[in-house]
Parts: sequence; C-alpha cells; structure tokens
Amino acid sequence: MAKPILPENLSPNLRAGVAAGLLLDAKTTELSSHADLAMAGDVDGVHDLRVAVKRLREAVRVFRRLTPGKERAQVLRIADEFNDALGRVRELDVLITDVRALHDQVPDGQVILSVLLDVWAEERRRAHVEMVSAWDRALGRGRLFQKLRRLARAAKKRKKDVANLPLDQFAYYAVAARLERVLQRVDGAQNPEDLTALHRLRIAVKRMKYTMELFLTIFPALASPYSVVTDAQEALGLAHDHDVLRSALQQYFENTGLSGATTTAGILQVVDRRREELYAAARERAAALGTEVWRRETLDAID
Repeated sequence: MAKPILPENLSPNLRAGVAAGLLLDAKTTELSSHADLAMAGDVDGVHDLRVAVKRLREAVRVFRRLTPGKERAQVLRIADEFNDALGRVRELDVLITDVRALHDQVPDGQVILSVLLDVWAEERRRAHVEMVSAWDRALGRGRLFQKLRRLARAAKKRKKDVANLPLDQFAYYAVAARLERVLQRVDGAQNPEDLTALHRLRIAVKRMKYTMELFLTIFPALASPYSVVTDAQEALGLAHDHDVLRSALQQYFENTGLSGATTTAGILQVVDRRREELYAAARERAAALGTEVWRRETLDAID
C-alpha cells in the first residue's frame, strides 16, 4: 500500500481551516498520482487508487464543519460511486489471487479452479472498463478535481468556529471521536459467533486509521498507536476477504451445478480452515485496540 501524501508545512499551531485546505489539496494530489497506473489496469495501481479515494473521503468527513455542505455532499457522492467501481475490480483481483493459491493447495480441484480463473479474469476485464468510465464521469461531468479545489479554498478562507482552532486541538477532537467509536465496537467483536460485529469494527478501525494518518507529521508519537491500528486493519481485512472468497466460490458452484460435489466441498473446506485462522488472528489484533495501554498511548500522543 502506498504511503499517504501529506503537506510538509503543517504545524500544531496552524489554524485548522488552513490545515484542512492543505490536507484536502494533498489528498487530491494523492488521488491523481495513482490514476494512470490504475487506468492502465495495474493491480497495485488499482489498490493504491482505491486507498487514495478512501483517504480522501475520510479527510472530507473529518473537515466537514469547515466546508460548504452542498459541495461536500457532491464530492462524497462522486467519490462513493467511483469507490464502488474500484471496489469491484479490487475484489476480483483479490479473488483471483486467492484462487491461484487454492489451485496449488487443492490438486483435485485444479480443473474447476482453472475454469473459474478464466471466468473471473473476464469479469475483471469488464469491471475495469466500467471503472475507467466511472473515473471519466467523475472528472468530466462530476468535475471532481474542481470541486475538491473549491472545498480546499473554502476551508482555508473560513475564519470562524472550529476553523480558528489550532490544528493540534482540532486533531485531538477528531482522533478521539474515532477512538471512541472503535472502543464501542471492540468488545463485541471478540464473540466468535458474531461476524457482523467484527465487520462493524473493521469499518471503525479503517476510519480511525485514515483519520490518524492526517496528523502523523505534527504528532510523531502517534506512529506507535497508528501501527497497532494498521496491523488490526490488515488482519480484519484479510478475514473479510476470505468471507468474500467463500461466498463467491459457493455462488459459482451453485450456478454451475457443482455444489455438493466432493471436489468443491474439499475446496470450501480448505477455505474454511484458512478463514478460521484469519478470524483468530483478527480477533487477536483487535484485542490490542481494547487495552487501556493503547487508548492512553493514542491520547497522550495528541495531547
């Protein structure tokens, strides 16, 4: 995953409105920096662009009180639509990678999995065409970059309410709010029977991570608790990916009349064993977010 692009001229005492504008400009630059590779179909480029879109969305949300509501809503709508198109390509990239691994692990299923790889490769090709069209719509009719520049200018010019807070104080409120949401969800996610709770935690952790990233340059001590969040997000993401894999395989087997066959059952058993391992790892990583040590380290880093 590509590192976030952040402004070099942030400081703890910088007015929050000015900082918001600089950070929105940086997220716009980050978005454009990954576009060419993604549009060319590069797997890593698609992943990096999708992450850039998520980082941009979170920045817009974090600074929502500093930007015009109507234009902010338009930017988020466009970003959501493009993220959906990106997400389908990325999902297929992950599915294809996982099925290639299964191909080596389940010799009896290699013929079935080889056919499936061809099916998903074609779906990926079509999804990529739609992704490129969605990007063109975002830049053309959606005028995404123009809207983002206007949001950034509006934030820089704003001189009342929270816009006048020093950045370190604004950052404290923003990170603390995300931290609270994580803490609300972390205990329920330890229940092995409640996969929905773990999914809700995954979303909260992801938003926590992207919020923390915005302030890493002004709070160097935030790097340590941020790494805990990053590890948890990765573990939760891998578990979720195997949920998607399991569901996609089951659907394909049912659609092709292969469901229940010995070979396909063996494939699903391998996936299920791996899912159990990944869920155990995800809960272990998530548990670190429920400790007083991590909570205190996070708050001390931005205090």
